[in-house]
Amino acid sequence: MIVDFKIVPEDSRLWIYQSNKDFTISDIKIIEEKTTLFLDNWKAHGNDLQASYLIKDKRFLVIAVDEKFNPIGGCSIDYSLQLVRDISNTININLLDRLTVNYRSANQIVSINLSDLKNKIKNGSISPKTIIFNTNVKTKKELSNDFEIKITSSWLSKFI
Repeated sequence: MIVDFKIVPEDSRLWIYQSNKDFTISDIKIIEEKTTLFLDNWKAHGNDLQASYLIKDKRFLVIAVDEKFNPIGGCSIDYSLQLVRDISNTININLLDRLTVNYRSANQIVSINLSDLKNKIKNGSISPKTIIFNTNVKTKKELSNDFEIKITSSWLSKFI
């Protein structure tokens, strides 16, 4: 069953899917329709899941599950990946590309391929203070505190 993202507990489990460009109004409508329908019927081992979603910065789809309400299983997570693949195919944006890194530049979100990012770090055009979007956060609390972090605080720091 779907609930408002605001009431999802801080320790709820998250998955973040990113785009390499801003979602259009049309993209957002499709994401909202498909995600709402899916989450409203999402189950684990026949039990309802208390879930929510958030479209953040017109760039990220965040799905949350309150595992205290009912624990989620591997099959249920696989079903959510089918949702994300369906959305990706419908809006023609790969939300499962883990080789894309989004970062802030002059109050804009910029996407870059990981290999290009490594090169920009080496040549100094990306600073150690650059803010990246940490799609590895696992809880709603981490989303609030650790989603936008300096590149030196991320797994990408090994390239600096």
